[in-house]
Amino acid sequence: MSHFIQYNNSFNDMPYMREPVHHTDSIYSNCSSTSTLSSHLDATANHKTDTLKWFFKAVSAVDNSYKATTENLNKLVSISLVHAILPTPRYNGAGCAVINQRIYCYGGTANRLPTSDHYSLDLTKDFSVANSIESWNTVVPVGDFTVEPNSLFSIVPLNDSYLIHGGLGYGSSTQHLKNTTVIYHTSNNSWSALQTQNQTLMMPSREETCTLDPSNRMWTWGGISDNTTAININKTTYHDEFQVLDLNALAWSFPDNDTKTSSQHTSIPNPRLAHTATLSASGQSIYYIGGLQVDDSGTGLSGAPMNKILEYNITNGNWTIHTSPTNTTIPAPRRLHTATLIPNSDLIFVYGGSVTDASDAVADYSYVLNTTSFIWTPVSIANTNLGAGSRFGHSAVLHNDRSLFIIFGADDLGVLRNDFFVIDIAHWQWVSDFKSNSNYANTVTATPSSSANPTASTSIVNTNTSGEKSSSTQINEFPFISLNYTKTVYLMIGTMILFTSL
Repeated sequence: MSHFIQYNNSFNDMPYMREPVHHTDSIYSNCSSTSTLSSHLDATANHKTDTLKWFFKAVSAVDNSYKATTENLNKLVSISLVHAILPTPRYNGAGCAVINQRIYCYGGTANRLPTSDHYSLDLTKDFSVANSIESWNTVVPVGDFTVEPNSLFSIVPLNDSYLIHGGLGYGSSTQHLKNTTVIYHTSNNSWSALQTQNQTLMMPSREETCTLDPSNRMWTWGGISDNTTAININKTTYHDEFQVLDLNALAWSFPDNDTKTSSQHTSIPNPRLAHTATLSASGQSIYYIGGLQVDDSGTGLSGAPMNKILEYNITNGNWTIHTSPTNTTIPAPRRLHTATLIPNSDLIFVYGGSVTDASDAVADYSYVLNTTSFIWTPVSIANTNLGAGSRFGHSAVLHNDRSLFIIFGADDLGVLRNDFFVIDIAHWQWVSDFKSNSNYANTVTATPSSSANPTASTSIVNTNTSGEKSSSTQINEFPFISLNYTKTVYLMIGTMILFTSL
């Protein structure tokens, strides 16, 4: 059973997927015209400096604790002159995976369009997170394979490669992905299209999830197919059926899920999109959390309640809906969040997300779900000044079972980001320096409990959403800039003055 609705508008007209604000994108990404800008700046440096001095006096009036100095001004002017290969700020599923001691990130939405950008980050050496934005490398593959732009796809790490499936592609109703499923091979730095049996029976989608099980089968569930995902699709399909790719046999199969029931749920759940899927520690179940849920009529979308956790048992084909206890803190509904299984535990760590009816980050952005009791516990991560704050459309990847990277995404001001941050999940703390061996000093004692029945003494407290600031995006390194709306307005005014005076 699939849900169909007629849909003829463009992707950006869909109210739940409109772009966040891009009012400071140029500050992050205008690094391509270095020589031209440099000569122009040299000719007008004195005039700009005088103008900017006036601007930063205004900022200082807003908050006297941030003082504009000549050194600050020179640093701001130099932003566009250095780091010419900075990652472009992006969100909407810039897929990231850890393969052979490197993080690879591909695609996402940048400058309002899907991109084919491909970056890598070396994890074999220690580095300062604050300076890590300078450590990315652009991946230029060998061969003549055309790497297409894409966002809102699924990424599946394999042994020495990773698989990309589905996605928005070009974001167009007239140009579509040539290859729905592709693999990047780290061993020889090349891409290839995956040719499979029953491929023509598989319906490409976006905002779905793909989960690899211990038998090397990829379970694709949820998402949406429309005129942006494949040619000759005239109406929208929300997927409640599984499409399963056996990577050993290289063949698609389509289980008849309508015959699979459980004692708690007599039919398969309504479709979801922009949700998360997490394989259990046993490898026998997949947990689906959050996202947007299609109503019973198949025509409406609303935020999936976070106290309703879907579980699909891949061994017996049964669906179960678990309900969280009513006397616990339940996260607000969200989409475009991340969910990471904590190794050797029954815990899933959920980070970030957007409210379900707009492009705004949720305020309660850090939780642990116990998959035995289905109790949610808010997490307060130590060293908030080193943290990412609220994000959505970001990526989360775990290295050495301990270093969790929160990468890119949109922040609580709706600004796209090109930075990342690192959580030591053994001690639940943000760290200033990445350790390649993940051996971090313990600065806190609070850690989440994996008990099936946590008590009131469980050592997790409410998330503090205040005081977060970037530690690696270049524009936020300087002490006179604070992430709040008033100063953002002043920053916009100052930027306009700067380029008007050139």
